[in-house]
Amino acid sequence: MNETLSINRGRLSVLVALVILSFGLLPLIEAPSAGSVGTSFLGTPLRLDITSGTIVLLLVTILTCAGVDQLVREHPRVRRGEVSRTFSFWLIPAVTVIVASQMLVAERVTDVPLWILSLVVTASLLWLTILAEYATVDPDGPLAGRARLFLTAMAYILAVLLFGLIWNTRARSSISATLTFLAVGALVFDLLYAAHPRFSRVAIYAVAIALVLAEANWAINYWRSNVFTAAVAQLLAFYALVGLAGQHLIDRINRRVLIEFGVVMIIALLLLLWGRL
Repeated sequence: MNETLSINRGRLSVLVALVILSFGLLPLIEAPSAGSVGTSFLGTPLRLDITSGTIVLLLVTILTCAGVDQLVREHPRVRRGEVSRTFSFWLIPAVTVIVASQMLVAERVTDVPLWILSLVVTASLLWLTILAEYATVDPDGPLAGRARLFLTAMAYILAVLLFGLIWNTRARSSISATLTFLAVGALVFDLLYAAHPRFSRVAIYAVAIALVLAEANWAINYWRSNVFTAAVAQLLAFYALVGLAGQHLIDRINRRVLIEFGVVMIIALLLLLWGRL
């Protein structure tokens, strides 16, 4: 059987089912807040409430990472020692679970048919995402190119959804910027590591881009804008910075590339300025 299609579908089905079951049962859980963590940053009081939803989300995310890692480690290339690091295959599935949980639970979907449809869509996307991650373990496999294209599209979709969700919380900038840093760092690492699997260089670029967008989020919080404008503007900046970093990693920076991504950054700035009108 083709190595790309030899994933253990039984384990994959159990993993996806457990994640969806957790989302489905979460609204039925009536538990008091488990507590809160408070501190002060630059003279600003900060508090993070730990609820049953927070705990379930953390556990489901850990479950997803562990499940994907177990599936990927069964790939022939991993068993032969040709792939040593498997954590990069966790990132998109884990972020997918986090975004889905926020859209399903935090946004309080109350319409039952819509709730069921959302669970079905989430299960389908998570299934396809894990299959695509497995397919990309072998870059020369027959489905690797299409799988990587799907994962790239997922990364950008997740990015714009995360930007919108984070902005919509209207949390303090120190919190929203931190969340942006973590989310962007994970997505950038996934996108760049797929094209240039050198851990140290990719990690440096991922941290740098995450810091830039975290600072941008901090500034956007003080602008008169709306969730669509803020999310799309950050997505354009994300696209431009990831594109520039990717081209630099493969030594293809030239005038055309600089003009292309420079125009994208200008569009992002104009979009923010338009949002203030």
